[in-house]
Amino acid sequence: MKKIGAFFRRMQAAYGRVFIRSTAYLTVLMISFSLIMAFINYRDEMQAVEDGIERAARGHAKLIAALAADKIEQNDFAPLQPLLNALASEPEVVAAKIFSASGNMIAFDSSSRETGVSPASDPIALRVVGSREPVSRRNADFTDYYLPVLREGEAVGAVLVKMSNGELQAVRGDVLLQVLVLFGILIVAVVPLGTYMMYRSTRGISRVTQAANEAAQGFLDPNMVVDANGEVGELQEAFKAMAVNLRKTIKHIEYLAHVDGVTGLPNRLKFENTAIQLIDLSPRAEGAVLFIDLDRFKMINDMHGHAVGDELLKHVAERIRSLVAEYFEPHTTSAPFVARFAGDEFVAVLPGMTDAGKLVELSEIVIEKIGRPVRVDPLSLIVRASMGIALYPQDGQVADDVLRCADMAMYRSKEDGRDQATIFNEKIREQALERQKIERHLMSALDNNELRVFYQPKIDLVSGNIIGSEALLRWTNPELGNVPPFKFVPIAEECGLMTPIGEFVLRQSLEDMNRLLAEGHDLKIAVNVAPVQFQSVYFTDRTLGILGESGFPLDRLELEITESSVMDDPARVMDQIMPIKEEGVLLAIDDFGTGYSSLNTLATMPFDTIKIDRSFIRDMAADENQRAIVQLILMMARQLKMKTVAEGIETPLQFDQLRTWGASYAQGYLWSPPVEYAAFAGMVRNGLSPSATMDATA
Repeated sequence: MKKIGAFFRRMQAAYGRVFIRSTAYLTVLMISFSLIMAFINYRDEMQAVEDGIERAARGHAKLIAALAADKIEQNDFAPLQPLLNALASEPEVVAAKIFSASGNMIAFDSSSRETGVSPASDPIALRVVGSREPVSRRNADFTDYYLPVLREGEAVGAVLVKMSNGELQAVRGDVLLQVLVLFGILIVAVVPLGTYMMYRSTRGISRVTQAANEAAQGFLDPNMVVDANGEVGELQEAFKAMAVNLRKTIKHIEYLAHVDGVTGLPNRLKFENTAIQLIDLSPRAEGAVLFIDLDRFKMINDMHGHAVGDELLKHVAERIRSLVAEYFEPHTTSAPFVARFAGDEFVAVLPGMTDAGKLVELSEIVIEKIGRPVRVDPLSLIVRASMGIALYPQDGQVADDVLRCADMAMYRSKEDGRDQATIFNEKIREQALERQKIERHLMSALDNNELRVFYQPKIDLVSGNIIGSEALLRWTNPELGNVPPFKFVPIAEECGLMTPIGEFVLRQSLEDMNRLLAEGHDLKIAVNVAPVQFQSVYFTDRTLGILGESGFPLDRLELEITESSVMDDPARVMDQIMPIKEEGVLLAIDDFGTGYSSLNTLATMPFDTIKIDRSFIRDMAADENQRAIVQLILMMARQLKMKTVAEGIETPLQFDQLRTWGASYAQGYLWSPPVEYAAFAGMVRNGLSPSATMDATA
């Protein structure tokens, strides 16, 4: 068995040689070609012989039919016997027979008689008489040819001539002999000669094959020996040059695969591989992961273009790398690893640094320095950052878990006002799970009619009458109960649900106010527009469509737009709201004082009303600076001939101060919290006034 196995291994190795394989292929090709040609020749010769036999049978049958027509009609069959015997005596004719119109054999040659064939009815002869068409049948030994005997166009009988197929057997033998001779020539002369020629032609290819197999396994040999002439030698030279270039290309590809093309930092793939080495594969390792996200970076791309954005990313990435090295590296056990994770996100692994207090302290310093101006000619740009921090192994045993925790902490930094660092804790995880649950239920809240519109009365500070209301969204879920807007609205904005929800609030509030207007009440309605709604290119058209369908008087509708959404992209917001403004809709700037709007921007925009943010109203009593800010806002509004609305009024003192300082309108819990339509309609019908409310609370 060992000898047999060794023999087959030697055969397999020999077959691996190029010239042997080529010879085998050539031999198979030549044999196949020879067989095809022999088959074609065999087929042609056989067809010619078959056609000759059939022609001879047809000729004999026609002769007999011509002579037998009268005899059959006269029932005189004796003269036909010698003719049939003479025909059957020919070497290729086996038998000759004549049949009546009913298919019965009426005459046959003497040899047929000797075989004991009885004059029985022949169904084929009967069919030939009926169709008056000849029939030819062939098997391995004989060819039967039936021909109708016609007299004056009528079939009176049939003739059968049976021919021998012996000539066909002879042709088969000749073809077989030719094939054997051809194979002998191939084996004796052509195969050895072809083998030698193939060897001479392919010598040296085996070395190239070996080098290629090694290259496929990752081993490139740029020093391959060139030992052949002609094209094979050129092939060896080319392969050697290819190996050298391929080695250089692989190194370049490895660089591109692991380095970010914009910032020059390691990319996400490199970070994930490194994090696995530092965290997953090091059970006793400890340290921290930083997740850094640039705040509102998309606005820079939108305003200045991606070329400026990429240049800014490059500067910020270098700043992050140097800051991590300067502030964190002295506290780590090995060099920190900094990478660009995705878009405007950066990550860093800090091996050995587990002091949470120190991490937060240094992170705040780093965030402050990241936020310093960056010069991107001819611009001076400022970008802020939010950071999340997670520790390992306490926050996760594997890199994915630690990174996820750092990401959740980063989002908490954004929710808490951005431009700060947050270290991960279990409360953040719980809130993230709650957020996921809210998001899951919110996806179907609109379809399940769980969203409702509440109304908070808006009071004229001079007359004390209700002059309108602000439409506010509320959500009650069977499982979650009453979900506060500050929890679900940001999620709706991120999930792309704010546009349909905002359109629902607009439709519902216009429908409700139409009912009160029909009763004769003079009211206005204020509806909030979420910042993400302006990101839709269809905002203007869809809003105008809803207004047109409602039939609501447009001069009684006020759209409230937050100061931050205006300042993110003033030109785009103007383009979207001006067509609505031209239809008569009033515009209010909401949460004024919390953003970064300039007086020049405010003066050039088509706002009718300024809403003073509740944070200024809340602290007026205790903070002189807040009182001064409110007075300045009111004075500025008067100069710009704009109405003012103070929101969040809760005490009579706040009411008196704002009325004294000249505020136009107010809303707050002093009069009513946001209520359902039925309760608000009752207030309107009963003529609720702030003085009555204050008397009740006195």
